[in-house]
Amino acid sequence: MPGRATHTPVVFPSAADIERASALCLCPAPGNLAGFFGTGAHRLALRALARPLLAGEPVVAVDGGNRFDPYEIGKAERALGGSGEVALSRILISRAFTCHQMEALLARRLGSALDRSGARIAVVFGLPETFTDADVPFAEACRVFRNCLSALRRLAAGGARVVLVGEGDAGEVLAEEIPALAASPFATGLAASRDKSKGGPRFVPRRNLRGSAAAAPPRKPAVPRSGDRAGFFRHLVRIADPCLLLRREGEERRTTQDFWRGTLLQRKT
Repeated sequence: MPGRATHTPVVFPSAADIERASALCLCPAPGNLAGFFGTGAHRLALRALARPLLAGEPVVAVDGGNRFDPYEIGKAERALGGSGEVALSRILISRAFTCHQMEALLARRLGSALDRSGARIAVVFGLPETFTDADVPFAEACRVFRNCLSALRRLAAGGARVVLVGEGDAGEVLAEEIPALAASPFATGLAASRDKSKGGPRFVPRRNLRGSAAAAPPRKPAVPRSGDRAGFFRHLVRIADPCLLLRREGEERRTTQDFWRGTLLQRKT
């Protein structure tokens, strides 16, 4: 896209560095949308939230596709010396199971939830996943997607720290955008977990819920082409700043942990 700022990649060698990269993704510059994307992105983002929550900072979350797992935050809080319950008491959450529900939450309810709670961090889990429903005509999905992004940009421009989290093929995006990095990101271990949370229709406190490098393939357009539902994920990766991309590493290994490769991308200024 002409005039678009390019990404500056930063590669981290250790789990401690990925923790710092995660913290950076919770503090985007004013007006920016930050992102955690790829395999394990939801778990990593949840763990990163434990520190600001434990420090007393409230968070509002929108959960697309039932991706929010409170156990990840509880485990991360306990690792920081907390009880595992304090951080969860400071989250307001609402769930969206379709792209139209997501649009309604982001455009009409997220801003008021931030105002009521005093939160400045808004995390949207599973935004690209809610646009994979083939029953929604592609043109309609694109319209709703644009409305969602417009609502999020307005919130970011108003001072909210907006963070997007989604699953998708981060390796494919790396190969398209910065092919020289495809073979050289760091590896770090993240414990495997399953989604265990249950739903609720309103923004409510979480405690009240039960519950080398390879040749690049042909370059794809920066916006979803007709019928390309994966294009929603790729577009979010391209606009997020900063953006932490994660890829599964060693899927055939039989170990007690899952491993991912990760690369932090930031725009040149």
